[in-house]
Amino acid sequence: MVLSERLKPLIQVSEKVKGFSWFGYPLSVFFLSRTLLLIVGYVAEVAFPSQKGQGFYQINSENLLLDIWARWDSSYYLNIVDTGYFFHPGEKSTVAFFPLYPLMVDLLNSVVKNPVLAGIVISNLCFLAALAFFYLLTRLELGEKVARRSIFYLCFFPTSFFFSAVYTESTFLLFALASMYFARKQRWGWAGIMGALCANSRIVGVIMWGVMGLEWLKYHGWQLSKIHKKATWAGLWPALKQDWRSLLAISATPLGLLSYMVFLQQNFYDSIAFMTVQAAWGRESLGTLAILYRDLTGLSQQHFLTGQGDIWWHVFFDSSAFFLALGSSFFIWRRLGSSYAIYVLLSALVPSLSSTQSLMRYILGMFPVFMMLGLWGENATLDKGLNMLFAMLSALFFALFVNWYFVA
Repeated sequence: MVLSERLKPLIQVSEKVKGFSWFGYPLSVFFLSRTLLLIVGYVAEVAFPSQKGQGFYQINSENLLLDIWARWDSSYYLNIVDTGYFFHPGEKSTVAFFPLYPLMVDLLNSVVKNPVLAGIVISNLCFLAALAFFYLLTRLELGEKVARRSIFYLCFFPTSFFFSAVYTESTFLLFALASMYFARKQRWGWAGIMGALCANSRIVGVIMWGVMGLEWLKYHGWQLSKIHKKATWAGLWPALKQDWRSLLAISATPLGLLSYMVFLQQNFYDSIAFMTVQAAWGRESLGTLAILYRDLTGLSQQHFLTGQGDIWWHVFFDSSAFFLALGSSFFIWRRLGSSYAIYVLLSALVPSLSSTQSLMRYILGMFPVFMMLGLWGENATLDKGLNMLFAMLSALFFALFVNWYFVA
């Protein structure tokens, strides 16, 4: 029996709460996926060998159920909460990490007095809220059944454990989805607020400004496919005169990025310090084609069958995520429209200008990809295959992550 079928009793109970039927399925899948990950993570922590040596440690050793969610970049977010930002040119520095998530964690930490717990709570609350918006948005665009499958695929995607870890993934996804949902509902004021928060959680969040701008244009009859026609532009001026306040509202989005740049300039005299330090993580501004050539050439020289030497498994999965995003964008454009497709394209291309590293994690924020997977999942064979593949890789990747093996 498919795992999603086993959820039916739990879903039916949660949907009986009057007025919250839209929340029942996301809540059920959230609870199931997080519970299974918690079990996998705990077993991996106590039963499997971990990386040893300098830099590999337990952040919350007195409570393994909390500790398993804090690895790798988690230490930078926790450091920001503990001591604030620092910037050492040429070295890995906390300025690379945008402030919204650590600020939220810091606020909760003032109450719970445990930064790891605060980070986990914020991550999970944001993820649950993101699932609610994802359900509403996908149902609006593609219907109830597709929304349910999309939720399921997102929750069990191989790197979905990052949504519950001390990482910014869930915060970014929440505000990206919220801004798009409010734009689609023509609630431009809320869309602008959510867009600004999105841009304050990750640099690619500023993309939402253009995405929502396209939605505003489409609402007023402007079509990208007819950009070469005079009539397309003729109707734009009346729209600007009548509805300039809405356009101004969504133009609040870049303020999220600009506010952080002002902070960096005032404190470190480098408004783009978050980009300056990227080289310390091995990111080179070579361009997407050069990066792909380098990574794919390196993959061709790996000994996958013999297992000899270091094998770049993460490069294989990161490259696969890039091509999944790139390939699906064509279908996204045709089925969901230009704004969704451009969001995915830019979300994949911007980081790939310097590296494909972590794209298996970044794809979590490319929600239109999961909307398309939900649509394609109407094919029962594909649905079962994705469920099995995602569940298996999700457990494997989280077990590796818990034991300090780099995943994404």
